Amino acid sequence: MCRKVIFIVKIFCLLSLIIFLGCDKDGTSSGSRFDSLEEEIDYIAEQYVKVGGMIGVINKQQERLIFSYGTKSFNIDDPPDANTVFEIGSITKTFTTTLLADMFLRGVFSDDTVSHYLPANQVTMPSAEGIEITFGHLATHTSGIPKAPHEDDSNFPLPPDFDYFSPYTCYTTEHIYDYLSNYCTLSFMPGTWWEYSNTGMGLLGHTLGLIDGTSYDSILKRYLFDVLGMDNSSIYLTEQQQSNLALSHNSDYDPGLYFIANDIFQGAGSIKSSLNDMFKYLEAQMGLAETPLRNAINLTHQPQLHQGSLGDQGLAWFILELDDGQVITYHGGDTYGYSAYIGFNASASTGVIILVNYTLNGTQITMGQEILKAINKY
Repeated sequence: MCRKVIFIVKIFCLLSLIIFLGCDKDGTSSGSRFDSLEEEIDYIAEQYVKVGGMIGVINKQQERLIFSYGTKSFNIDDPPDANTVFEIGSITKTFTTTLLADMFLRGVFSDDTVSHYLPANQVTMPSAEGIEITFGHLATHTSGIPKAPHEDDSNFPLPPDFDYFSPYTCYTTEHIYDYLSNYCTLSFMPGTWWEYSNTGMGLLGHTLGLIDGTSYDSILKRYLFDVLGMDNSSIYLTEQQQSNLALSHNSDYDPGLYFIANDIFQGAGSIKSSLNDMFKYLEAQMGLAETPLRNAINLTHQPQLHQGSLGDQGLAWFILELDDGQVITYHGGDTYGYSAYIGFNASASTGVIILVNYTLNGTQITMGQEILKAINKY
């Protein structure tokens, strides 16, 4: 699959001379079988991109490299660009925990017991051995709340219009309140183990909206999108976004479904965004852009516990040492027909964003790591 577009936007030119001095005469790092970083990224993308996708890189010179592959739809010859909209799936969780850290640092709340902010006459939070679930538990997947009601062994009655291909569309706040109050049995005592939970992260976003007196959608826009200038990102697609949307595709190349969720699950995976907007987010995460969210962002990167092959668990983020010695901070996302990845090496100020309109089912994590290792060579 041919690369359609490459743009290079220089952010800090002075660093290029420093990097050049460490390269061979042809400008490439020793030991590489490729002539350039661009060539190696093309090779990697060829292995993974099945319909279309955008890859964004921040290299060692702190330049933006933008790559476009394939098409926005399997049957239409229309390449994506840096403003094309994709779902980012569970990368949304890092936005949710950034909101959590920001609200905490601004003194919006001090008590982090989840039940204290939920309507007592509508929901009773599950607990184990007297240990109550906190925001910290939700932000690190250590609450014990199962991943989702439809993946729990409880007798919770699923909504009448429930669809396993779009499982989060049908849940209302009332459904999840009922599940938590009457059906949810914690998998373990909060804080003693780890289990990935969309329900837990969705509940976190919902509760932060309640604390603000608005909604998750509202605080996401006011405290993150507006602050970072991410004007092409949203929970619900606008008409403008719809006009430049990469259509989703499942593993059979059939059109997929879109991730639609009520407030209760939005914080787990609802954001739609573009490469240009995700560059703004990545540069804020890496400290390349000045933002009042700096302290909140740094807080989300702090390891809270170790989680095996995934690395250390931060607040939603994972921190992992690669086999080339880099320590990266990363997260992936999958919805029904989209896959995404964001990862960066904070010490080298390098990073990558991957947005594709095809179900990769987690292999974009490997793809992201391969690109980060490629960046490290040049």
